[in-house]
Amino acid sequence: MTYRILVFSEEEENFVIEIMASPSTTFHELHTLIMEACEYTETGNHQFLICNETWKVKEKIHLHSPQSVGMDEDLYMMDEVRLEDFLEEDGQHIAYIYEPSSRKTLLLELVENMFGKKTDGAHVSRRKGTPPVQFDYSEEMPVPQTTTPNTTETDYDDTVETDDGDLFSADELDAEGFEVNEM
Repeated sequence: MTYRILVFSEEEENFVIEIMASPSTTFHELHTLIMEACEYTETGNHQFLICNETWKVKEKIHLHSPQSVGMDEDLYMMDEVRLEDFLEEDGQHIAYIYEPSSRKTLLLELVENMFGKKTDGAHVSRRKGTPPVQFDYSEEMPVPQTTTPNTTETDYDDTVETDDGDLFSADELDAEGFEVNEM
């Protein structure tokens, strides 16, 4: 049997990856495949969230052992559990947290249990679009510019530009020419 899994994003509507995976594939192998296909870097404790049909989380599968686990929560690690341990029926939902600090997710759906077709491991069989951007902590945040490029602050000091490109100084404008509707 082979699982046909679609990976998609609410953030990037045109992005989709189709993955073919054997039931014995570990969640760690699936994690690595998604990270490589999207060209993401590991940034923390990535997780798979096994969800019900309304995307409510039923189980969590961790990359690294979490600092705390609830008394009633089972601890599942990606390198220890296989897809067959959690995937059962077509239409099953999984969320994959690819950016742990901001909880950004990709959504996965088991589209088809392909009986009679066998594959080893997991591989990307089709890909469309660009994956959502993963926040890069190594880059400095750009500093917003306060002036328009190739201008100085004095170029537009107390001036207003009209649709046709003409500039008027603030003392040339008359408030009587504007209509104000009160609510």
